[in-house]
Amino acid sequence: WCPKPDIRIMRGVRLGLFLALPLLSTALSSYDIGSLFTLSIDESNTSGSPLLRVSSAANPDVVVIESLSSSALSEVEVLNDGEKASKGLRGSAIPPFLALGTSKVTKGPIKETQYVMKEREKWFSRTDSMSITAVNQPSPDSLVIEGTIYRSSNRDDTEATFTLTFSSATANPFEAASGASLDFDLQVEDGHGNRVYLNLASPADEKVYGHGLQYTSINHKSKTVPIIISEQGIGRGLQPITGFLNTFVGGAGGDWHTTYGCKPIFVTDRNRGFMLKNTEASIFDYSLLSSQGVEIEVWGYPLSGAIYYYRDTPLSFTEMLTEYTGRMSSLPTWTQEGAIVGLEGGSDIVEEKMAALQGAGVKMVGLWLQDWAGLHHSYDGDRLQWNWKLSDEQYPDWNDLRSGMEASGIKMMTYINPYFQANLDDPDAIPSSQYTTGDAAGYFIKNSANETYPFKSGSIKFGCLDVTNPEAVEWMKDIIKENLIGEAGSYGWMSDFGEAVPFDAVMHSGISGAEHHNEYPELWQKLNRDAVRELGMDDDIAFFSRSAYSKSPGNARVFWLGDQLTTFDEKDGLNTVVIAQQSGGLTGHSLAHSDIGGYTVVDYPLAHYHRSTELLKRWIELEAFSGSMFRTHVGSSFEDSDAQVWDDEDIMQHFGKFAKVFGYLKDYRASLFEKAELRGWPVARSMFMEFPGDAKVWDESLMASQLMFGSDFLVAPVVTDGDVTKGVYFPTYDGCTQWVSVWTGQTYDCGGPEVQVEAALGYIPVFYKSESQYGPGLKDFLATL
Repeated sequence: WCPKPDIRIMRGVRLGLFLALPLLSTALSSYDIGSLFTLSIDESNTSGSPLLRVSSAANPDVVVIESLSSSALSEVEVLNDGEKASKGLRGSAIPPFLALGTSKVTKGPIKETQYVMKEREKWFSRTDSMSITAVNQPSPDSLVIEGTIYRSSNRDDTEATFTLTFSSATANPFEAASGASLDFDLQVEDGHGNRVYLNLASPADEKVYGHGLQYTSINHKSKTVPIIISEQGIGRGLQPITGFLNTFVGGAGGDWHTTYGCKPIFVTDRNRGFMLKNTEASIFDYSLLSSQGVEIEVWGYPLSGAIYYYRDTPLSFTEMLTEYTGRMSSLPTWTQEGAIVGLEGGSDIVEEKMAALQGAGVKMVGLWLQDWAGLHHSYDGDRLQWNWKLSDEQYPDWNDLRSGMEASGIKMMTYINPYFQANLDDPDAIPSSQYTTGDAAGYFIKNSANETYPFKSGSIKFGCLDVTNPEAVEWMKDIIKENLIGEAGSYGWMSDFGEAVPFDAVMHSGISGAEHHNEYPELWQKLNRDAVRELGMDDDIAFFSRSAYSKSPGNARVFWLGDQLTTFDEKDGLNTVVIAQQSGGLTGHSLAHSDIGGYTVVDYPLAHYHRSTELLKRWIELEAFSGSMFRTHVGSSFEDSDAQVWDDEDIMQHFGKFAKVFGYLKDYRASLFEKAELRGWPVARSMFMEFPGDAKVWDESLMASQLMFGSDFLVAPVVTDGDVTKGVYFPTYDGCTQWVSVWTGQTYDCGGPEVQVEAALGYIPVFYKSESQYGPGLKDFLATL
């Protein structure tokens, strides 16, 4: 694993925009923004700050955002003195609409395993008041609010001026019918603050979802969610491994909120959503005012984003959102016809394992060899060597291996990341290494001394590609074209990492490290995709990405969900895949899959996590009915104690069975890929995206237990070891008659109580709508296996 930011969430002085429910009854002025929104301003607020309300023009009772007022706090305790002090408030218990201040940021050093970034609390004061000085409407589709921010409530000491612009994009038929979005932009002049806070309050029982790849939290209400990409960690709260790694290995255990692909995007069950366009780190605090507020902290300004209103289903929200983020496109046909097997260890081992799988009749379409570039041997074990060219030592007969696989219809796949190793095992290779070339050419991220920023991951010392440098980008694209695709004949690769940009790094473009950190994955994925497109091979090659930010879906080919622990648990194991598929899909990760069997194997004195055969089988079952690719991983420790898909006849038959199922479903997935490309809809999705009228499907515990595979199939994977039955809830919807088991044909009523169903190994609970055009064919096919 590689460097990650360590977030200590502490409060400093800040610039704040407070929006909440409900509005005082006296609205002094109102303005239509386009044909879909109305904004009202009330300056009669007794707390001294103007109130804003944005609602649907067609239905004023539908409120999208609204300013905090005393009436919004009538049922909760107002801020006490201690809380006011922590918020920087001196006077009113109710924060003003806008506030401005400054935080002191102290950056820690680069350590072996992480980038430490600390925000240390210092004494501060916070502005107490503001006023609106002008409202202008330069066009029917926009509204400009100008105002002044004051240090104190008597308004005799101006701190800054601001301009807040709302604009409605040209309405299209879809938006008019299914929802609408409203862009906003906040500019501050003459201010000294370095934080922006937006507070969109909501009823305490409003449910909030999204924020990209979230592995543990589903409904984020009452939680604080940091938006800064990082390694997810090992354990993420599972003990004792998390505590051990966080204490003795520099925070490597992570936490429930650490993730490779977080996004400043959420949607709620009240038909509204929010997106922040900034790339700076942000924090979404859903515990504000007894969970009646949503405080959005952004580490920089100006600020821009969008608010959304959807009428019927969150699928409409995702469709509007992906107009901005970009949409994922259909995968190459060959990836959909069978399994991609992950292997390593050299030609002899690879050929032996592949021959066993072929002999068992397993349908394979790809062979993924992540060690194609060789290994680095040191105190932390045998690790991949980060020098991206074919290793003659590891695979001296690569071309023969490749020819043999291709003759069997199996394509070669490899591995790459944006890091270049400085300390190769062979000292004679260092003068001509890619690190030496890139360092001399200035292709890597630099420090303040204009030297290559020194990174370290365990025993590996490396530099990070500067993706803002056009010459560095062209160099890296040539490596992909010539070494991966040309020399190795690769039809795809793991496009790893991208989470490690330090906040104090210096980039070629001049962008700050703080602003570039979250943006890096977007540019890393664009580089990979451009290399493929420039060769005219976009329909042939599938690389899979891990790190992500808001615009990643526009360039990523397919995502994989990271490095799960080889456990069943809900903090870092199999269960987190069920959750991440849903949260990611809601915010643009339309095509995703996971490492079958999990990745991280741990063997410490007090923590032993090895891959069991049962876990491997359950993971295989889930991926066949939810993944956009069907790919295995040997895991972080290629040892006999960890179950593999070639271990014996039993597991090979199980693997082969579900590889056939995955292949059979290719036409169904093709229809889902088409919707992903045209509308941004995810392949695997939450039940509430399909059945928003069923209140039960918004329940967090139910969502952790089952999900939808497209519109037709309900999947209820077994995520507890030893279970052979599963409690299943069958959603209801307009026109619903019955749900049908794909294994037995047994029918179940819509919307009834939870039903215990059989779930023996090899028979993952999957059901289809009785009206499905794909379900009966799948049931008949399964009967032949």
